[in-house]
Amino acid sequence: MQETYSEFTFDAAHKTTPDTPLHGHTFRARIYFRGVRDPQFGWSHDLLELHPVVDRLKAELDHRYLNEVPGLETPTLENTTRWIFHYLSGVVSGVDRVTLERGGAGFAEGCTYSAETPHDVEPRCEREKPQ
Repeated sequence: MQETYSEFTFDAAHKTTPDTPLHGHTFRARIYFRGVRDPQFGWSHDLLELHPVVDRLKAELDHRYLNEVPGLETPTLENTTRWIFHYLSGVVSGVDRVTLERGGAGFAEGCTYSAETPHDVEPRCEREKPQ
């Protein structure tokens, strides 16, 4: 198996609960694609073919109020990660996992959702502590 990834950033605002004030983040998304390695080119996915798909995804999220994106009415970090995974899985084969991060070095927060994540279990999330 070969693994290829594509990464992009987007800026968006959201409210996670009715009591949460409206606020925004710069998010960094990394999408991992798995598949059989092409014997000639060595890739599992041609990045030139993935770019338009990832660009459409970014356009759905960048400079948006995430609560208004269909399917993201509660746009927590975890729900947004899962939404990205399912959005891409609907248009590209071999989406293996999605990692979504926000915050800078020393205070980053992130979540990973994978093809192996059971649908009734929350995605695993990690928090980087300040040093």
